[in-house]
Amino acid sequence: MSNKVNRAQQWRLFWSNFIGFSIIFLLLGIIVFVLFRQTILTSTDQALRVERSARLAGPPRQSVAQPFGQDGAQDKQLARPHRSIHPFMTTTLIFNDEGAVMNKSQLGSRYETLKNITLDTTAVGKIRSILIKGKYNFRTLLVKVPKSNADKSVAGRYLLIMENIDPQKAAMHSFTKVMLITMGVFWLLSIAMSIWMSRLTMRPILKSWGRQTEFVGNAAHELRTPLTIIQNKLELLLTKPNDKIIDQAESIAVANSESQRLQKLTQDLLALARSDSNTVQTNFESTQVASFLAYTVEPYTEIAASQGKQLELAPVEDFTATVDQSLIHQLMNILIDNAMKYSPKGSTITVSAKLVGRKWQLVVADQGIGIKSSERQRIFDRFYRVDSSRSRQTGGNGLGLSIANWIVSLHHGNIAVKPNSPQGSQFVTTLPLNASTGLNRHDKSKD
Repeated sequence: MSNKVNRAQQWRLFWSNFIGFSIIFLLLGIIVFVLFRQTILTSTDQALRVERSARLAGPPRQSVAQPFGQDGAQDKQLARPHRSIHPFMTTTLIFNDEGAVMNKSQLGSRYETLKNITLDTTAVGKIRSILIKGKYNFRTLLVKVPKSNADKSVAGRYLLIMENIDPQKAAMHSFTKVMLITMGVFWLLSIAMSIWMSRLTMRPILKSWGRQTEFVGNAAHELRTPLTIIQNKLELLLTKPNDKIIDQAESIAVANSESQRLQKLTQDLLALARSDSNTVQTNFESTQVASFLAYTVEPYTEIAASQGKQLELAPVEDFTATVDQSLIHQLMNILIDNAMKYSPKGSTITVSAKLVGRKWQLVVADQGIGIKSSERQRIFDRFYRVDSSRSRQTGGNGLGLSIANWIVSLHHGNIAVKPNSPQGSQFVTTLPLNASTGLNRHDKSKD
Protein backbone atom coordinates (compact mmCIF):
# COMPACT_ATOMS: atom_id res chain seq x y z
CA MET A 1 0.00 0.00 0.00
CA SER A 2 1.54 3.30 -1.06
CA ASN A 3 2.20 6.03 1.48
CA LYS A 4 -0.32 8.28 -0.28
CA VAL A 5 -3.10 5.69 -0.02
CA ASN A 6 -2.05 4.96 3.55
CA ARG A 7 -2.30 8.60 4.59
CA ALA A 8 -5.62 9.07 2.80
CA GLN A 9 -7.13 6.03 4.52
CA GLN A 10 -5.76 7.12 7.89
CA TRP A 11 -7.25 10.60 7.46
CA ARG A 12 -10.62 9.08 6.58
CA LEU A 13 -10.51 6.96 9.71
CA PHE A 14 -9.43 9.99 11.77
CA TRP A 15 -12.30 12.18 10.55
CA SER A 16 -14.88 9.42 10.96
CA ASN A 17 -13.73 8.79 14.54
CA PHE A 18 -13.48 12.50 15.35
CA ILE A 19 -16.94 13.30 13.95
CA GLY A 20 -18.39 10.33 15.84
CA PHE A 21 -16.82 11.43 19.13
CA SER A 22 -17.88 15.05 18.53
CA ILE A 23 -21.49 14.09 17.89
CA ILE A 24 -21.56 11.97 21.04
CA PHE A 25 -20.06 14.76 23.19
CA LEU A 26 -22.35 17.39 21.64
CA LEU A 27 -25.50 15.33 22.20
CA LEU A 28 -24.38 14.52 25.74
CA GLY A 29 -23.78 18.23 26.45
CA ILE A 30 -27.14 19.27 25.02
CA ILE A 31 -29.04 16.61 26.94
CA VAL A 32 -27.30 17.47 30.23
CA PHE A 33 -27.83 21.21 29.70
CA VAL A 34 -31.53 20.86 28.84
CA LEU A 35 -32.16 18.56 31.79
CA PHE A 36 -30.26 20.89 34.13
CA ARG A 37 -32.18 23.91 32.87
CA GLN A 38 -35.52 22.19 33.28
CA THR A 39 -34.63 20.92 36.73
CA ILE A 40 -33.37 24.24 38.03
CA LEU A 41 -36.57 26.07 36.94
CA THR A 42 -38.99 23.38 38.12
CA SER A 43 -39.09 24.65 41.71
CA THR A 44 -39.64 28.23 40.51
CA ASP A 45 -42.52 27.24 38.25
CA GLN A 46 -44.03 25.22 41.07
CA ALA A 47 -43.86 28.25 43.36
CA LEU A 48 -45.73 30.32 40.77
CA ARG A 49 -48.49 27.72 40.54
CA VAL A 50 -48.78 27.53 44.33
CA GLU A 51 -49.09 31.32 44.50
CA ARG A 52 -51.75 31.27 41.80
CA SER A 53 -53.76 28.66 43.72
CA ALA A 54 -53.48 30.70 46.91
CA ARG A 55 -54.67 33.88 45.19
CA LEU A 56 -57.62 32.18 43.57
CA ALA A 57 -58.57 30.58 46.89
CA GLY A 58 -59.48 33.95 48.41
CA PRO A 59 -58.04 36.25 51.09
CA PRO A 60 -55.56 34.74 53.55
CA ARG A 61 -56.84 33.73 56.95
CA GLN A 62 -56.09 35.91 59.95
CA SER A 63 -53.01 34.50 61.56
CA VAL A 64 -52.88 33.96 65.31
CA ALA A 65 -50.57 36.36 67.11
CA GLN A 66 -47.18 34.77 67.60
CA PRO A 67 -45.42 34.86 70.96
CA PHE A 68 -42.30 36.87 71.60
CA GLY A 69 -43.38 39.51 69.05
CA GLN A 70 -42.33 37.53 66.00
CA ASP A 71 -44.83 39.26 63.67
CA GLY A 72 -43.55 42.67 64.62
CA ALA A 73 -40.02 41.61 64.03
CA GLN A 74 -40.96 40.35 60.60
CA ASP A 75 -42.68 43.67 59.72
CA LYS A 76 -39.61 45.58 60.82
CA GLN A 77 -37.43 43.33 58.69
CA LEU A 78 -39.63 44.00 55.64
CA ALA A 79 -39.45 47.71 56.29
CA ARG A 80 -35.65 47.75 56.22
CA PRO A 81 -33.78 48.55 53.01
CA HIS A 82 -33.11 45.47 50.88
CA ARG A 83 -29.61 44.26 51.58
CA SER A 84 -29.72 40.96 49.70
CA ILE A 85 -27.90 40.47 46.45
CA HIS A 86 -31.21 39.94 44.63
CA PRO A 87 -33.71 42.53 45.87
CA PHE A 88 -36.72 40.79 44.28
CA MET A 89 -37.97 37.34 45.06
CA THR A 90 -41.75 36.76 44.82
CA THR A 91 -43.73 39.80 43.67
CA THR A 92 -47.30 40.24 42.44
CA LEU A 93 -48.56 43.00 40.16
CA ILE A 94 -52.30 43.66 40.12
CA PHE A 95 -53.66 45.06 36.83
CA ASN A 96 -57.13 46.32 36.04
CA ASP A 97 -58.74 45.68 32.67
CA GLU A 98 -57.05 48.80 31.23
CA GLY A 99 -53.59 47.52 32.22
CA ALA A 100 -52.95 49.97 35.06
CA VAL A 101 -51.11 48.76 38.14
CA MET A 102 -53.43 48.81 41.14
CA ASN A 103 -51.01 47.96 43.98
CA LYS A 104 -48.39 50.70 43.64
CA SER A 105 -48.41 51.44 47.37
CA GLN A 106 -47.73 47.82 48.24
CA LEU A 107 -44.81 47.68 45.85
CA GLY A 108 -43.07 50.65 47.36
CA SER A 109 -39.64 51.33 45.87
CA ARG A 110 -39.93 48.28 43.69
CA TYR A 111 -42.53 50.02 41.56
CA GLU A 112 -39.88 52.19 39.87
CA THR A 113 -38.22 49.02 38.65
CA LEU A 114 -41.41 47.24 37.61
CA LYS A 115 -43.45 50.14 36.23
CA ASN A 116 -42.52 49.45 32.60
CA ILE A 117 -44.14 46.00 32.66
CA THR A 118 -47.25 46.02 30.50
CA LEU A 119 -50.28 43.78 30.59
CA ASP A 120 -50.46 41.12 27.83
CA THR A 121 -53.82 39.41 28.17
CA THR A 122 -52.80 36.70 25.65
CA ALA A 123 -50.32 35.33 28.20
CA VAL A 124 -52.99 34.26 30.72
CA GLY A 125 -52.07 30.87 32.20
CA LYS A 126 -48.64 30.82 30.57
CA ILE A 127 -45.29 30.69 32.34
CA ARG A 128 -42.74 33.02 30.78
CA SER A 129 -39.29 34.43 31.43
CA ILE A 130 -38.71 38.20 31.28
CA LEU A 131 -35.76 40.53 31.76
CA ILE A 132 -36.26 43.89 33.48
CA LYS A 133 -33.81 46.77 33.06
CA GLY A 134 -31.28 44.36 31.66
CA LYS A 135 -30.35 42.81 35.01
CA TYR A 136 -33.36 41.32 36.81
CA ASN A 137 -34.66 37.96 35.57
CA PHE A 138 -38.17 36.77 36.45
CA ARG A 139 -40.40 33.81 35.72
CA THR A 140 -43.96 35.11 35.41
CA LEU A 141 -47.45 33.62 35.46
CA LEU A 142 -50.44 35.79 34.46
CA VAL A 143 -53.72 34.95 36.20
CA LYS A 144 -57.22 36.25 35.49
CA VAL A 145 -59.09 36.32 38.80
CA PRO A 146 -62.86 35.73 38.51
CA LYS A 147 -65.13 38.53 39.69
CA SER A 148 -66.74 36.07 42.08
CA ASN A 149 -63.50 35.64 43.98
CA ALA A 150 -63.86 36.11 47.74
CA ASP A 151 -60.88 38.49 47.83
CA LYS A 152 -62.48 41.70 46.58
CA SER A 153 -59.10 43.43 46.23
CA VAL A 154 -58.18 41.16 43.31
CA ALA A 155 -61.63 40.04 42.07
CA GLY A 156 -61.95 40.62 38.31
CA ARG A 157 -58.33 41.79 38.08
CA TYR A 158 -55.21 40.40 36.40
CA LEU A 159 -52.44 39.13 38.66
CA LEU A 160 -48.90 38.89 37.31
CA ILE A 161 -47.10 36.60 39.74
CA MET A 162 -43.34 37.09 39.45
CA GLU A 163 -40.54 34.92 40.85
CA ASN A 164 -36.97 36.18 40.71
CA ILE A 165 -34.63 33.67 39.04
CA ASP A 166 -31.33 35.57 39.19
CA PRO A 167 -29.72 32.82 41.33
CA GLN A 168 -30.86 30.18 38.87
CA LYS A 169 -29.59 32.27 35.96
CA ALA A 170 -26.22 32.66 37.67
CA ALA A 171 -26.08 28.91 38.25
CA MET A 172 -26.98 28.24 34.63
CA HIS A 173 -24.31 30.71 33.47
CA SER A 174 -21.67 29.00 35.60
CA PHE A 175 -22.84 25.58 34.44
CA THR A 176 -22.72 26.67 30.80
CA LYS A 177 -19.18 27.97 31.25
CA VAL A 178 -18.07 24.73 32.87
CA MET A 179 -19.86 22.75 30.16
CA LEU A 180 -18.10 24.65 27.36
CA ILE A 181 -14.69 24.18 29.00
CA THR A 182 -15.41 20.49 29.52
CA MET A 183 -16.59 20.10 25.93
CA GLY A 184 -13.41 21.79 24.71
CA VAL A 185 -11.24 19.47 26.77
CA PHE A 186 -13.15 16.43 25.56
CA TRP A 187 -12.90 17.59 21.95
CA LEU A 188 -9.13 17.80 22.35
CA LEU A 189 -9.19 14.34 23.86
CA SER A 190 -11.34 13.13 20.96
CA ILE A 191 -8.71 14.42 18.51
CA ALA A 192 -6.00 12.49 20.33
CA MET A 193 -8.23 9.43 20.62
CA SER A 194 -9.16 9.62 16.92
CA ILE A 195 -5.50 9.78 15.89
CA TRP A 196 -4.66 6.83 18.13
CA MET A 197 -7.64 4.76 16.94
CA SER A 198 -6.96 5.50 13.25
CA ARG A 199 -3.36 4.35 13.65
CA LEU A 200 -4.45 1.33 15.68
CA THR A 201 -7.02 0.43 13.03
CA MET A 202 -4.58 0.88 10.17
CA ARG A 203 -1.86 -1.21 11.80
CA PRO A 204 -3.39 -4.67 11.09
CA ILE A 205 -4.57 -3.48 7.67
CA LEU A 206 -1.05 -2.40 6.71
CA LYS A 207 0.39 -5.58 8.16
CA SER A 208 -2.09 -7.71 6.24
CA TRP A 209 -1.52 -5.70 3.07
CA GLY A 210 2.25 -6.10 3.45
CA ARG A 211 1.93 -9.85 3.94
CA GLN A 212 -0.42 -10.12 0.97
CA THR A 213 1.93 -8.12 -1.25
CA GLU A 214 4.89 -10.20 -0.15
CA PHE A 215 2.91 -13.41 -0.64
CA VAL A 216 1.84 -12.47 -4.17
CA GLY A 217 5.38 -11.45 -5.10
CA ASN A 218 6.89 -14.63 -3.68
CA ALA A 219 4.23 -16.82 -5.26
CA ALA A 220 4.80 -15.21 -8.66
CA HIS A 221 8.55 -15.74 -8.27
CA GLU A 222 8.15 -19.38 -7.24
CA LEU A 223 5.74 -20.10 -10.10
CA ARG A 224 7.91 -18.34 -12.66
CA THR A 225 11.00 -20.47 -11.93
CA PRO A 226 9.59 -23.95 -12.81
CA LEU A 227 7.56 -22.50 -15.69
CA THR A 228 10.70 -20.95 -17.16
CA ILE A 229 12.62 -24.24 -16.87
CA ILE A 230 9.78 -26.22 -18.44
CA GLN A 231 9.46 -23.70 -21.26
CA ASN A 232 13.21 -23.77 -21.97
CA LYS A 233 13.30 -27.58 -22.08
CA LEU A 234 10.30 -27.75 -24.37
CA GLU A 235 11.79 -25.15 -26.71
CA LEU A 236 14.99 -27.18 -26.75
CA LEU A 237 13.04 -30.27 -27.76
CA LEU A 238 11.36 -28.34 -30.57
CA THR A 239 14.75 -27.48 -32.01
CA LYS A 240 15.58 -31.21 -32.32
CA PRO A 241 12.49 -32.84 -33.81
CA ASN A 242 14.44 -35.81 -35.20
CA ASP A 243 16.02 -36.88 -31.87
CA LYS A 244 14.85 -39.99 -30.11
CA ILE A 245 13.35 -39.83 -26.63
CA ILE A 246 16.43 -41.45 -25.16
CA ASP A 247 18.58 -38.67 -26.61
CA GLN A 248 16.59 -36.01 -24.74
CA ALA A 249 15.80 -38.07 -21.66
CA GLU A 250 17.59 -35.62 -19.38
CA SER A 251 15.61 -32.61 -20.63
CA ILE A 252 12.37 -34.54 -20.38
CA ALA A 253 13.22 -35.66 -16.83
CA VAL A 254 14.02 -32.09 -15.78
CA ALA A 255 10.77 -30.80 -17.28
CA ASN A 256 8.83 -33.58 -15.56
CA SER A 257 10.52 -32.82 -12.22
CA GLU A 258 9.73 -29.13 -12.51
CA SER A 259 6.11 -29.87 -13.47
CA GLN A 260 5.79 -32.01 -10.33
CA ARG A 261 7.30 -29.19 -8.30
CA LEU A 262 4.87 -26.76 -9.91
CA GLN A 263 1.97 -29.06 -9.07
CA LYS A 264 3.12 -29.31 -5.44
CA LEU A 265 3.52 -25.54 -5.21
CA THR A 266 0.05 -25.01 -6.66
CA GLN A 267 -1.47 -27.40 -4.12
CA ASP A 268 0.31 -25.61 -1.28
CA LEU A 269 -0.87 -22.21 -2.49
CA LEU A 270 -4.43 -23.53 -2.74
CA ALA A 271 -4.22 -24.88 0.81
CA LEU A 272 -3.00 -21.52 2.13
CA ALA A 273 -5.71 -19.68 0.18
CA ARG A 274 -8.33 -21.90 1.79
CA SER A 275 -6.82 -21.33 5.21
CA ASP A 276 -7.04 -17.56 4.73
CA SER A 277 -10.69 -17.76 3.66
CA ASN A 278 -11.62 -20.19 6.48
CA THR A 279 -13.40 -22.52 4.03
CA VAL A 280 -11.54 -25.73 4.87
CA GLN A 281 -13.75 -28.65 5.82
CA THR A 282 -12.65 -30.65 8.83
CA ASN A 283 -13.62 -34.09 10.07
CA PHE A 284 -12.52 -34.66 13.66
CA GLU A 285 -12.74 -38.25 14.90
CA SER A 286 -11.45 -40.40 17.71
CA THR A 287 -8.08 -41.87 16.71
CA GLN A 288 -5.74 -44.50 18.18
CA VAL A 289 -2.53 -42.48 18.02
CA ALA A 290 -0.05 -45.39 18.12
CA SER A 291 -1.53 -47.27 15.15
CA PHE A 292 -2.16 -44.05 13.22
CA LEU A 293 1.49 -42.93 13.54
CA ALA A 294 2.75 -46.38 12.58
CA TYR A 295 0.60 -46.30 9.43
CA THR A 296 1.81 -42.79 8.55
CA VAL A 297 5.51 -43.30 9.17
CA GLU A 298 5.86 -46.72 7.53
CA PRO A 299 5.99 -45.52 3.86
CA TYR A 300 8.82 -43.10 4.68
CA THR A 301 11.10 -45.79 6.17
CA GLU A 302 11.88 -47.21 2.74
CA ILE A 303 12.41 -43.74 1.26
CA ALA A 304 14.80 -42.86 4.08
CA ALA A 305 16.68 -46.12 3.60
CA SER A 306 17.08 -45.43 -0.13
CA GLN A 307 18.74 -42.13 0.81
CA GLY A 308 21.11 -43.77 3.30
CA LYS A 309 19.18 -42.46 6.29
CA GLN A 310 17.23 -44.16 9.07
CA LEU A 311 13.67 -43.28 10.12
CA GLU A 312 12.53 -44.62 13.48
CA LEU A 313 9.20 -44.52 15.29
CA ALA A 314 9.78 -44.62 19.03
CA PRO A 315 7.41 -46.81 21.07
CA VAL A 316 4.15 -44.93 21.63
CA GLU A 317 1.83 -45.44 24.58
CA ASP A 318 -1.58 -46.49 23.35
CA PHE A 319 -3.96 -43.54 23.84
CA THR A 320 -6.84 -41.93 21.97
CA ALA A 321 -7.02 -38.36 20.63
CA THR A 322 -9.65 -36.50 18.63
CA VAL A 323 -8.06 -35.21 15.42
CA ASP A 324 -8.67 -34.70 11.73
CA GLN A 325 -6.72 -37.68 10.41
CA SER A 326 -6.16 -36.31 6.91
CA LEU A 327 -4.80 -33.02 8.25
CA ILE A 328 -2.53 -34.71 10.83
CA HIS A 329 -1.35 -37.06 8.09
CA GLN A 330 -0.45 -34.01 6.00
CA LEU A 331 1.30 -32.48 9.02
CA MET A 332 3.36 -35.66 9.47
CA ASN A 333 4.28 -35.70 5.78
CA ILE A 334 5.50 -32.10 5.98
CA LEU A 335 7.57 -32.61 9.13
CA ILE A 336 9.12 -35.93 8.05
CA ASP A 337 9.82 -34.69 4.53
CA ASN A 338 11.40 -31.52 5.95
CA ALA A 339 13.59 -33.59 8.32
CA MET A 340 14.74 -35.91 5.53
CA LYS A 341 15.65 -33.03 3.22
CA TYR A 342 18.05 -31.46 5.69
CA SER A 343 19.51 -34.62 7.26
CA PRO A 344 22.85 -35.97 6.02
CA LYS A 345 23.44 -39.58 5.03
CA GLY A 346 23.92 -41.95 7.94
CA SER A 347 21.78 -39.79 10.28
CA THR A 348 18.68 -40.90 12.16
CA ILE A 349 15.25 -39.25 12.12
CA THR A 350 13.07 -40.07 15.13
CA VAL A 351 9.29 -39.73 15.42
CA SER A 352 7.76 -39.97 18.90
CA ALA A 353 4.54 -39.15 20.73
CA LYS A 354 3.61 -38.95 24.39
CA LEU A 355 0.89 -37.78 26.77
CA VAL A 356 1.40 -34.47 28.59
CA GLY A 357 -1.50 -33.94 30.99
CA ARG A 358 -4.63 -33.33 28.94
CA LYS A 359 -2.57 -32.86 25.80
CA TRP A 360 -0.24 -34.93 23.68
CA GLN A 361 3.00 -34.11 21.96
CA LEU A 362 4.23 -35.19 18.55
CA VAL A 363 8.00 -34.79 18.08
CA VAL A 364 9.95 -35.15 14.85
CA ALA A 365 13.70 -34.94 15.58
CA ASP A 366 16.51 -34.94 13.02
CA GLN A 367 20.31 -34.73 13.08
CA GLY A 368 20.55 -32.19 10.29
CA ILE A 369 22.01 -28.71 9.96
CA GLY A 370 19.90 -27.23 12.76
CA ILE A 371 18.24 -23.83 12.92
CA LYS A 372 19.58 -20.69 14.56
CA SER A 373 17.60 -19.33 17.52
CA SER A 374 17.06 -16.03 15.66
CA GLU A 375 15.32 -17.90 12.81
CA ARG A 376 13.17 -20.37 14.76
CA GLN A 377 10.11 -18.10 14.78
CA ARG A 378 10.39 -17.01 11.16
CA ILE A 379 10.55 -20.49 9.67
CA PHE A 380 6.76 -20.71 9.92
CA ASP A 381 6.35 -17.61 7.72
CA ARG A 382 5.32 -18.18 4.15
CA PHE A 383 8.17 -18.56 1.64
CA TYR A 384 10.78 -18.11 4.35
CA ARG A 385 13.91 -20.23 3.95
CA VAL A 386 16.84 -20.56 6.31
CA ASP A 387 19.14 -21.23 3.35
CA SER A 388 17.60 -20.31 0.00
CA SER A 389 20.24 -22.02 -2.14
CA ARG A 390 20.02 -25.26 -0.15
CA SER A 391 16.20 -25.10 -0.20
CA ARG A 392 16.14 -24.87 -3.97
CA GLN A 393 18.46 -27.87 -4.24
CA THR A 394 16.15 -29.92 -2.06
CA GLY A 395 13.01 -28.68 -3.85
CA GLY A 396 11.62 -26.61 -1.00
CA ASN A 397 9.35 -23.63 -1.59
CA GLY A 398 9.03 -22.28 1.96
CA LEU A 399 5.32 -23.12 2.30
CA GLY A 400 5.36 -26.50 4.07
CA LEU A 401 5.93 -25.26 7.61
CA SER A 402 3.35 -22.48 7.09
CA ILE A 403 0.78 -25.15 6.21
CA ALA A 404 1.91 -27.21 9.22
CA ASN A 405 1.43 -24.22 11.51
CA TRP A 406 -2.06 -23.67 10.06
CA ILE A 407 -3.03 -27.33 10.60
CA VAL A 408 -1.88 -27.15 14.22
CA SER A 409 -3.86 -23.94 14.76
CA LEU A 410 -7.00 -25.67 13.44
CA HIS A 411 -6.51 -28.21 16.22
CA HIS A 412 -6.03 -25.39 18.75
CA GLY A 413 -2.48 -26.48 19.45
CA ASN A 414 0.97 -25.00 18.95
CA ILE A 415 4.16 -25.98 17.16
CA ALA A 416 7.70 -24.95 17.98
CA VAL A 417 11.21 -25.84 16.89
CA LYS A 418 13.90 -26.67 19.45
CA PRO A 419 17.56 -27.70 19.17
CA ASN A 420 18.28 -31.44 19.13
CA SER A 421 21.23 -32.97 20.97
CA PRO A 422 23.97 -33.24 19.84
CA GLN A 423 22.85 -31.55 16.60
CA GLY A 424 19.80 -30.99 14.48
CA SER A 425 16.30 -29.80 15.27
CA GLN A 426 13.16 -31.02 17.02
CA PHE A 427 9.75 -29.96 15.77
CA VAL A 428 7.48 -30.26 18.82
CA THR A 429 3.73 -30.17 18.17
CA THR A 430 1.42 -29.96 21.19
CA LEU A 431 -2.25 -30.80 20.62
CA PRO A 432 -5.25 -31.21 22.96
CA LEU A 433 -6.58 -34.73 23.40
CA ASN A 434 -10.09 -33.53 22.53
CA ALA A 435 -9.48 -30.86 19.93
CA SER A 436 -12.46 -28.68 19.06
CA THR A 437 -13.64 -28.63 15.49
CA GLY A 438 -11.68 -25.49 14.55
CA LEU A 439 -12.98 -22.75 12.31
CA ASN A 440 -16.02 -23.24 10.09
CA ARG A 441 -16.50 -26.92 10.85
CA HIS A 442 -18.40 -28.88 8.24
CA ASP A 443 -19.28 -32.55 8.27
CA LYS A 444 -17.75 -34.10 5.17
CA SER A 445 -20.53 -36.66 5.01
CA LYS A 446 -22.90 -33.88 4.03
CA ASP A 447 -20.82 -32.75 1.06
